[in-house]
Amino acid sequence: MLAAISVLIWIIGAVMAYVTLTQNTKSEGLGAAITGQTDSYRGATGVEEQKKKLLSYSGYAFIGLSIIYMVFAQNTWG
Repeated sequence: MLAAISVLIWIIGAVMAYVTLTQNTKSEGLGAAITGQTDSYRGATGVEEQKKKLLSYSGYAFIGLSIIYMVFAQNTWG
């Protein structure tokens, strides 16, 4: 059980890294890269919006599975 959860955590982590690296930030300039600000008058394109949602859901799944892993590992070893 712990091994399966561990593999899922690694896969989700890899997905998060891939989605983060493929997000389009070229049009936002260096200021956005440093401060994290984006122009509010520009709407996100469909693909970029989907990447943001996927990254958000992946983050929630990563945190949730990490907590579940911690609880199972503590009950197994403790």
